[in-house]
Amino acid sequence: MVATPIAQFTGEQVADLITRPAFFVKIDNHQLARPQWGINQADVVFEELVEGNITRFAAIFHSRNVADIGPVRSARTGDFDLLRNLNTPLFGNSGGNPTVMRLLNEVDMVLVGDTNVGRAAYRRNSDRKAPHNLLTSTGDIYAAADGRGGTPPQMFSYRDPNEALPLSAQPLDAVEIDYGGYQVTYQWDEVFQGWARSQQGTEHVDYDGVQVAPENVIIQFVNYGQSVAYAGSPEVKVLGRGEAWVLTAGQIIEATWNRPTEADLTEFRDADGATIELTPGRTWVALPRSGTASYADVDQQ
Repeated sequence: MVATPIAQFTGEQVADLITRPAFFVKIDNHQLARPQWGINQADVVFEELVEGNITRFAAIFHSRNVADIGPVRSARTGDFDLLRNLNTPLFGNSGGNPTVMRLLNEVDMVLVGDTNVGRAAYRRNSDRKAPHNLLTSTGDIYAAADGRGGTPPQMFSYRDPNEALPLSAQPLDAVEIDYGGYQVTYQWDEVFQGWARSQQGTEHVDYDGVQVAPENVIIQFVNYGQSVAYAGSPEVKVLGRGEAWVLTAGQIIEATWNRPTEADLTEFRDADGATIELTPGRTWVALPRSGTASYADVDQQ
């Protein structure tokens, strides 16, 4: 029996394998940039620290066509290792430090930023002031890429509908993350069947007013170094091994993450060494420093 193909970044069943490249784009999370456009349609969203102890998103769009995405912002050197295991993705950004842009040319990707394709794929929204108003779309980006880029690998493993979680999984109410400048909460929501995200005590909604509530959240504890491009810019370190918490189906699984080389996909394994399988759907990957998150399980409420 031939297995039904699934979308590489959501695990959802599709009629045919999606062969177009992943579109990886930097999205603003400054207070003047919220609510964001298209954030709920991203298959995967990484949240990483930038200057001033605030965060910026790196979103992967692949399985859905999205008309408005943004606000698009600049690249950081920490983005490089997030790109390198996606088999020549498309990379969207709004410029960057000259050193960042020079080093970015050494990464296996197709650069479709605003300084490369310009008005062919990007536009300003008149309701907001620059730099928090630059938008793009999947249609414009794939047209600008003109067939370049590679088919991405499957990023995570997924459970079948009736498959049980591992015995180490525990019911969870909420997780809190302190990035320094931003405090973020993910709380299980039975209605959404996802993890409702709040920031600074306010519900995180998209431009259409829809709550951000991905089916899965991975809290991957990492280290940050100093960027070679700018001393004040933190550079996320996603190679190596460390602790992770995997939130799925209203439960938490304490895990270990492992990514030996830049070409490898990150593995998430439970206490017994088994690969953790996610709920099909969207996944947000938080990248905080170790010791900056806490949770209370249902029994502790």
